Amino acid sequence: MVVLEAIVFWNGMIRVYLTSVQLGLKHRVLAALCGWIPLLNIWYLRKIIRITADEVEFETEKWELDTARAESEVCKTKYPILLVHGVFFRDFRYVNYWGRIPRELQRNGAALYYGQQQSAAAVEDSGRELAERIRQILAETGCGKVNIIAHSKGGLDSRAAIAHQGMAPYVASLTTINTPHRGCIFAEYLLEKIPAAARQKIADTYNAALKRLGDENPDFLAAVTDLTASACEQRNAVTPDAPGVFYQSVMSYCRKAQHGKFPLNMTYPIVKHFDGLNDGLVAVDSARWGERFTLLEPRGKRGISHGDVVDLNRENIPGFDVREFYVSLAADLKNRGF
Repeated sequence: MVVLEAIVFWNGMIRVYLTSVQLGLKHRVLAALCGWIPLLNIWYLRKIIRITADEVEFETEKWELDTARAESEVCKTKYPILLVHGVFFRDFRYVNYWGRIPRELQRNGAALYYGQQQSAAAVEDSGRELAERIRQILAETGCGKVNIIAHSKGGLDSRAAIAHQGMAPYVASLTTINTPHRGCIFAEYLLEKIPAAARQKIADTYNAALKRLGDENPDFLAAVTDLTASACEQRNAVTPDAPGVFYQSVMSYCRKAQHGKFPLNMTYPIVKHFDGLNDGLVAVDSARWGERFTLLEPRGKRGISHGDVVDLNRENIPGFDVREFYVSLAADLKNRGF
């Protein structure tokens, strides 16, 4: 009986450790440590059961919803969706920047492509890369246009591609997610305070590392400089919205620093001091752009950080279903004829 009980228990624990998304690294480590302490191990086992039971219930409801609406293809827009990542990230094949969002959109009929621009470069350089990517998609699909959904700096890159690289006729809509359209005052402050030698050292280290990961010519300092308030003000003056393109923006925010994962919990109070209410990196006032603005209000005590809004941490946040939010975005684009 003891052997059978051990087999059942460890079979379950191993499967939970290998398959659960919501358990997270912290609970996995703490559970392993508490497993050797009598009574405390039972308490933590109950905690694991509660977390994973909630996860199973949530994912089952999600599966049932997708099954029920599969035939309607609510996300099947007229033009394909181009997902454009933010600064300091890349579109890796096996580690998706957008978390569980792409699969959810595809389940509901969306045709998806990725920007594939470098992780760090000047806005205009990234805009040129995106323009070339759009041409590739048009040639591959014959679709005529794309719908862009862009996060963070990706929204600035997309506006540059539309306004300065001749992409206006080939973009039906641009939806920016937590994009600093008016820049970040705190970024300007940091660039001014950090000694030039230290800035260059950081930039050289980053650029060298990202070249090994596939970037052809990363430029850390150019990317950061283009996110400052003064740089954005100058660029906005010469980057008008293109007639015929539907522009809209989305923004979220945190109520407290601890609502964001590291390093956003560290940057939140700094950004709040200089820029006000923010998501850990971008201020709410900086993100408003276009014909429609959607502010994602946190429910309860938990906020929605810069990473949460693209499902970077794959976390189910009470009161905010990030996957369903993107389904609603795509469904709205479909209803608008895009």
